[in-house]
Amino acid sequence: MDKSLREIKAYYDAHVGGKLEVFVEGNERVECAWQTVDRWAPPKPSKILEIGCGIGDICWRMTRRWQKAEVLGLDVSGTSLEVARQLFSLSRLSFCEGPLVKGKLAGKFDLIVLMDVYEHIATVDKPQLHEALADSLSDRSRIFLSFPTPRHLAWLRQHHPDQIQPVDEDIGVETISALARDTSTEVLLYQEVGVWHEGDYAHAVVGKRQGWMAVSRSDRANPGIRRRISQLLSSRAEPLVPPRSERLALVRSRLGPERYPA
Repeated sequence: MDKSLREIKAYYDAHVGGKLEVFVEGNERVECAWQTVDRWAPPKPSKILEIGCGIGDICWRMTRRWQKAEVLGLDVSGTSLEVARQLFSLSRLSFCEGPLVKGKLAGKFDLIVLMDVYEHIATVDKPQLHEALADSLSDRSRIFLSFPTPRHLAWLRQHHPDQIQPVDEDIGVETISALARDTSTEVLLYQEVGVWHEGDYAHAVVGKRQGWMAVSRSDRANPGIRRRISQLLSSRAEPLVPPRSERLALVRSRLGPERYPA
């Protein structure tokens, strides 16, 4: 293991407490990204991969959303994965440690999720990742990515440098286009979203099209994103996002009450 990867592992190992807090208390950035994952996933995915899964909360959520899918979470932080395995013990959910390289994982995936991960992969390492992704795609795969916009990262570097991670690179349309080219996919979505400020984050989807799919008109009747996020995080949340009380109870029962005091 080279020094940079050791440093990256150490950083994420040390931030497990923050990941638990996001799981229990909720986070608008995560919920905003989740809405796009749900909207752009291929119909009834059978195998799902999350790269940079952390403590596995989004993997767990995807097993609830797609109840016949096998979900695999991958992360470089062994400490995070220890917590993930303690929290979420399901037959359809498994975890694997390390970066994604070609040949590491068996099988093809219909949905691959990188939620606030792609910007933390160094430019020099992206070709290797792209090669591994291309080798892991099914004939109907979609890859979802969420990331801060370059404008937001510049603001963080100036005003909150303590929030910058060991690797934190600008991601733009050109970067996503290169990902699509290297994985023989199309750019299906690239949009800036407002989580806390207008245009502070972006969502992208690259994937393979099969034939023609009917356009859903249901979005016209949906409430705005902030209202939807509020509903998801409230006590009236739909089952795939349980209320805070249930999330807290899960953490305290699986990890011990001292791990996350009420």
